[in-house]
Amino acid sequence: MWQETAKSNFSAELSTDSNWQELTDGQEISLISQLQTTLDIQQQLDIFAMHVSRVLPMTAVQLQTAQGQFQAAGSKAGHHDYQSELVLEHQLLGQLKYQSNFSFSALIQRQLLLLESEWLYALRNALLVNRLQQMALKDPLTTLGNRRFFDDSFAKAIQLAKRHQQPFALLLLDLDNFKQVNDLAGHSTGDQVLLAVADCMRETLRATDSLFRFGGDEFAVLLQDQDAEHAELIAARLQQHISKHPLLKLHQVGCSIGLAWLGPEQQARDLFHLADEALYQAKTSGKGKVGGGTISFAGIPRPARPLKAPLASLAAAN
Repeated sequence: MWQETAKSNFSAELSTDSNWQELTDGQEISLISQLQTTLDIQQQLDIFAMHVSRVLPMTAVQLQTAQGQFQAAGSKAGHHDYQSELVLEHQLLGQLKYQSNFSFSALIQRQLLLLESEWLYALRNALLVNRLQQMALKDPLTTLGNRRFFDDSFAKAIQLAKRHQQPFALLLLDLDNFKQVNDLAGHSTGDQVLLAVADCMRETLRATDSLFRFGGDEFAVLLQDQDAEHAELIAARLQQHISKHPLLKLHQVGCSIGLAWLGPEQQARDLFHLADEALYQAKTSGKGKVGGGTISFAGIPRPARPLKAPLASLAAAN
């Protein structure tokens, strides 16, 4: 880990600017050149943390940006902390939080400031690329993952579930009565309805990176491990949350859900087909229902008919 690479004799005992200047002159080119090898924010932070640890042994280095929080590999709590803002051309790129078992003297703070200045341009470029990547994978209206992101996440999640023999389930959602909202109230109201559905999904499901909108009024949810084991209850909670939302209730918008569990021999396309068929069953059986069925890794039979919301379970859970 990067802490282990720190020079133990290179900490607060540095007492003269001249001694530190010799070190910085030798490190500066190395730091810049290493940062220029990647546009990945996490990799840049790990590189930066290694250089920082030569100034003062750190237990943690964390970076907070508008695009999320990152922490250097192996970070853990320390006895002392110090925070700094990364500003380039009047633009706040992020905030750094350092933690160490050694105190942050004024000299150490100046050293950190100069090292930070060498990171600013590389970090700005990395943030720009990361933002463009996020935009390419997000639905612009709801900011849920788009179909491209779903395809990639779906394939990876199935591989992981099979490797570790963990349960995995897929939910496909289709809104009921959404077309009449656009027809009667206009597309602006329709957009507000879609945003409300996305909010309901985020509030019901903890793994926000497993929520997707394909476009129109079609959504998807990936459920792994314990969430997959309780997929029926989660689907019912989601339906209930949507049905009780004031705006959705006003426009009589609900949802039908297709549910499928991953079987040992199934591929991604097989599981998606099962969930899609289950969604069709739910829609044709009267809307506002959960349809689904296959077999989990544990071999537990799952119903192949539309399911009514397990109200007793919901009452107990609430």
